Amino acid sequence: MASLELDADGAQFTLAFFTSVWNHSVDTITLPRICVLLDSINAYCKKKPLIGLLKVCRTDSNVDRSNNVRAQRLDAAQYKVTDLPACVLIDAQGQTLTVESFKALESLYRQPQVSEKNKETSQIFDNLNSWKVLADLLECSYAPVAAFETLRPLWKIDVPVESANIPKRTEDNDPELVKMRENALKLFESGQYVASLSKFEDILLRCPTCTKSNFNIAVILQSIGETYFAVASMLRVVRLDDSDSVAHTVLRSVYFQEEPDLVITGYHSISKTHGDTHVRAVHSLATLTGATTTKMAAPAYVAKVFDELAESFEEKLVAHLEYRVPWQLVEALKQVSPPGFNHNNSTTEADWVVADVGCGTGLCGRLLRPYVKYLIGVDISPLMIEKTRDGGSYDELHTLDIVPFLKSCGDESLNLVIAADVWIYVGSLDQVFELSARKLQVSTGWMAFSIEILPFEDIKDDTTDSANFRLATSGRFQHSHNYIKFLAFQWGFNIIDQQDVAVRKESGEPVPGRIYLLQRSAPLKLNLLD
Repeated sequence: MASLELDADGAQFTLAFFTSVWNHSVDTITLPRICVLLDSINAYCKKKPLIGLLKVCRTDSNVDRSNNVRAQRLDAAQYKVTDLPACVLIDAQGQTLTVESFKALESLYRQPQVSEKNKETSQIFDNLNSWKVLADLLECSYAPVAAFETLRPLWKIDVPVESANIPKRTEDNDPELVKMRENALKLFESGQYVASLSKFEDILLRCPTCTKSNFNIAVILQSIGETYFAVASMLRVVRLDDSDSVAHTVLRSVYFQEEPDLVITGYHSISKTHGDTHVRAVHSLATLTGATTTKMAAPAYVAKVFDELAESFEEKLVAHLEYRVPWQLVEALKQVSPPGFNHNNSTTEADWVVADVGCGTGLCGRLLRPYVKYLIGVDISPLMIEKTRDGGSYDELHTLDIVPFLKSCGDESLNLVIAADVWIYVGSLDQVFELSARKLQVSTGWMAFSIEILPFEDIKDDTTDSANFRLATSGRFQHSHNYIKFLAFQWGFNIIDQQDVAVRKESGEPVPGRIYLLQRSAPLKLNLLD
């Protein structure tokens, strides 16, 4: 809720200016210009103002209506205000004016000349320009890099007030801005949240594209219970920098729980405007809305994520996330000891041809090298492949997605298809199993892979894909055991081994998963056509 202070009684329409106690710097610049704007429009209204100003201020304190007859209450969400500050033009019934209604109002009251009264208010800003500015102010068809950027049309208006001067633009690495950020953080750490918010808003006035300030504003707003307004600031972070995985995680895992509609609407907007370049945003949208209708993560998303991780991939996974899947899979193969897999005690030479799909930087390859004859590495990320090439463990390397690679292989040309922590980027495994069944040697062909387990209690309907896999809020796919069992049966595999494991740690907690060893056991049976 918010307190309202009516600035002009009796007006036919009201320009509601939604703001907050932490927007003081922006208000100082904006409100004098709004007053000039409305004075220019109202100059030709003889009996009463056409448009009055209503300041809607978000505060922590309650308003005592008995002591202030003009104090009212208004919910920002009612007027679809998701960002502060913002302007909304409303009629006497409290309804937002439609575009058509505004155009009719403009055509009725717009004047082409400057009146004597208007000259006293602004010598250079006439009535005609005022209507244009008001239209631009209310229309805002673009995504602002800072909340106050929606008020940019007002910047055309000059006001003789020094405190209302617009600060000079600068870069986010400017020493002065760095110092301002440090001071704002100190205020936050000392518990002065509103003061800290105000300082970060000051920074955005000078550098609207500062992602750190937008991120910090979102975090502080959420800390004081204003998640509704925090969403817009965090969405700006990912709009400006799609590679910010932390911001995406906060939106998906935290803000989505409280404000799902705002998060999804924001991601839809980003996807529509920047779909080709903002692949993380597209994937996050699929995570939140696609669930089982999304069959796999977009290849562009996977490639970008792993290109960004290439330099530090192993360190992050192994050292920080306690990732052990490659070791667990190779150890399981050694324990089963299938013919042709040359473990330490074998007296025969290795003769397996292995496809390591989603090979990353080559962890599996280095572990498998002593036990196999020919090793093929496949990854969608060019930078990952280059890191793998430096390791020298593979006989062949391909920058390809899994399905195109398997299609390129000869029938019964492989002994093993191994995928360590790869199916988390692939929802539907039907095509992978079908192709693997064709490309692996009958009776001597194997699949080795891991999955994140889809919890049984999360399976809502066992007759749909939701019983098979789900795109979780983590952005990774989870699969059910029954789905793996069904695919194994359908494509002629026996489950030789399965082990419950922790595939990695997330926020210090183990992520439940399972590793599988499957053996091709029967000639492939083609399904009859209807």
